Amino acid sequence: MSAYEDLDAFKACHQLTLAVHRLVEKLEERDATLSGHLWAAALCASSRIARGSAFRNRRMFAACVDRTLSALSEISYYLDMGYAMGLISKEDHQEIESLGGRALFYSMKLVMSLAGGSPDETA
Repeated sequence: MSAYEDLDAFKACHQLTLAVHRLVEKLEERDATLSGHLWAAALCASSRIARGSAFRNRRMFAACVDRTLSALSEISYYLDMGYAMGLISKEDHQEIESLGGRALFYSMKLVMSLAGGSPDETA
């Protein structure tokens, strides 16, 4: 299996995590709890792929990427909640939502390749 840095799913999640960090820096003073949850979910999305790539067992790797999908769903919810509460601007919401969609696409592609036994593991 490839190193996690080479995986498109990791690259997309990492870009999302960096964008969430920039958002959290602005959000922290207004709602520390929401900010903390958003940041934790973003870190989890990237780190689960890194962790899973270290397993030599495809099922274990797929289980970790499945947790990435859960974290991406959490990010989406926290983002929507912050926007609905007027804490997150429309521009920030759109940027994070777009990056989240990309991360979701590549993470789904990776988990499907792991579950199906496809030789293409660099999704």
